[in-house]
Amino acid sequence: MDRVVGYRPLTKVLHWSVVIAFAAQFALGYALDASESGRGRGRGRGGGSGRGRGRGGGYEPFGDDAVLTAHVLVGAGIVALGLARLVWRRRAGLPPWAPTLRPFERRFAHRVEGALLLLTFVVPITGAVLLASGDDDLLWLHVLAQLLFLSVLAAHVGLVLKHQVFDRDQLLRRML
Repeated sequence: MDRVVGYRPLTKVLHWSVVIAFAAQFALGYALDASESGRGRGRGRGGGSGRGRGRGGGYEPFGDDAVLTAHVLVGAGIVALGLARLVWRRRAGLPPWAPTLRPFERRFAHRVEGALLLLTFVVPITGAVLLASGDDDLLWLHVLAQLLFLSVLAAHVGLVLKHQVFDRDQLLRRML
């Protein structure tokens, strides 16, 4: 079997740490929306305006909403991991392209990777803007960032799966 030229160990750790952090972040975000303990999360229920994601009177980083606090902390962690990835990538570079990637796939992978790196910052920043503003009318911005992230992630995973399942060229092993 030919040796698979892959990414450096720290690159892999940072990559998979971001994956795990985003999975946790989405789980926490969905838990926030599903929670009955939010006492009127969002636009309010009944006659009141509700607490909203911005908490009306401002967000308390270690207040009584542990899920929201965890969501914010994981978001900050994602930004930190994204910065670490950028710094490490600049320092260590990338391995050569996988020889089985066609020119179109290389261009596609490059654009998708750039979009994922950008969205690693955009998703948490739009969440921070939502909290800082206290204005649930900005929720669409955070949701749009999430949808873009999930769409680009699907394209990334789709390309890897195509090579893993159909081409059987061990592309995935480069990041494992």
